[in-house]
Amino acid sequence: MKNDGKMSFRDFIFPINPAVIRIQHRKKLAVQSVPFGNDNISDSGVAGRVITGEGEFAGAGCINDFLALKQTAMKGPGMLYIPSQEPIYAYAENIELKASDMEGAVGYSFRFIEQKEHPGKSPRFAEGNGTACLWDYAWRYGADIDLLLSLNPHIRRPDMPVSAAERVRLC
Repeated sequence: MKNDGKMSFRDFIFPINPAVIRIQHRKKLAVQSVPFGNDNISDSGVAGRVITGEGEFAGAGCINDFLALKQTAMKGPGMLYIPSQEPIYAYAENIELKASDMEGAVGYSFRFIEQKEHPGKSPRFAEGNGTACLWDYAWRYGADIDLLLSLNPHIRRPDMPVSAAERVRLC
């Protein structure tokens, strides 16, 4: 799902998409060196992706944009929307201020790490809380987003928060 072409994390929407976004796909490999022989390599499956990038906030409020990103990132994990990619549940490992021109533009870099495993099983319904969107519920309960969209026709945009007055049907 595309988030209107804007990158976002939790409730922070980047005013200008980062200039560089890198998505690293990794495997969990353990290498055991054997003297005078071949190494033994054990494959434990796919690891969470690492998303790094850099960009610039510009304009009079540029430092406030950076501070808002930093504050959001430090709150904990959440949904990360990257243009032209499926959303992922991730932790912000690092947010770095990279420039010193605090009035006209500030550079930044980031590093997000995907959490691969879902924290719980799916009940029949979930109560909206005003901050989580349908993508959040899909990740939290390991549900397919297309199934959730078909079960919840009252929710038109899966990237918008579900109000506290609404229920989300999960199965």
